[in-house]
Amino acid sequence: MRSFFIIAHIIVATTVSMIGLAGQGRNESKWELGVGLGALSIPHYRGSNQRDNYVAPIPYVRYSGDRLKVDREGGRYYIYDGRQFKLDLNVTFNFPVDSNKNTARLGMPNLDALLEVGPRLQWPLWESDDHHLHLRLGAPLRLAVSLSNADNEGLFFAPYLQVRYYSTIETAFSIGPMWASEKFHDYYYQVDRQFATASRPAYDARAGYSGFRFTLTTSQRISKQYWWGSFLRYDTLSGATFVDSPLVLQKNSFMVGFIIAYIFKPVKKYYTEGE
Repeated sequence: MRSFFIIAHIIVATTVSMIGLAGQGRNESKWELGVGLGALSIPHYRGSNQRDNYVAPIPYVRYSGDRLKVDREGGRYYIYDGRQFKLDLNVTFNFPVDSNKNTARLGMPNLDALLEVGPRLQWPLWESDDHHLHLRLGAPLRLAVSLSNADNEGLFFAPYLQVRYYSTIETAFSIGPMWASEKFHDYYYQVDRQFATASRPAYDARAGYSGFRFTLTTSQRISKQYWWGSFLRYDTLSGATFVDSPLVLQKNSFMVGFIIAYIFKPVKKYYTEGE
């Protein structure tokens, strides 16, 4: 069942993308479709000392429309795409947690899969003369929504500074702090009195600082029909407002993922980029 949620994630993201296509007109030459095999290792939640490992088939989707983009930088829909700044709408995904399989949360309600949906401002700060090296500032604000019942689970704000290098191997490194609303922190770190035990005292989470994140991504178009991508993320909760929660058993953690994909019908402009 664990691999199901990776597939569900992609299906949801693809559905959002398809909705965004409405009104853009049909242009088959902009589509690339394929299938890949992905592997992912992540903590149950930020602060957990237990983790899940996923391996599953994953659809490969690439599209470059006037406003909708699905590519090496992820999926996004541009509300405004100017030279001075860009405003887009994007979606990220948080995996569910079975509390019966997590020692710290044993006896507590499960954590549902969450979609984080919202606007993101981006400011291009600098670009090299050959257009291969870019420095940008991003500021996404997202609303977390439970997939099972569409409940609002709070707001998450994660500005970042990113260095991206376009070449044969695409590389991006991002760093940035995070803040979240009380409701978002409550979802992951609050312990209500009915779930308190001798080793897990009641705890009331607060809004505020949510930690710091470092992310490295790489990808490469090996040939017309093969592509791979990977990411490595380091998360630290030092100084976070909820760091004293009994559900936080580890302040520092890594996430790592890899995918290799076969592309059914390559589009020349995509596999010749960077040559």
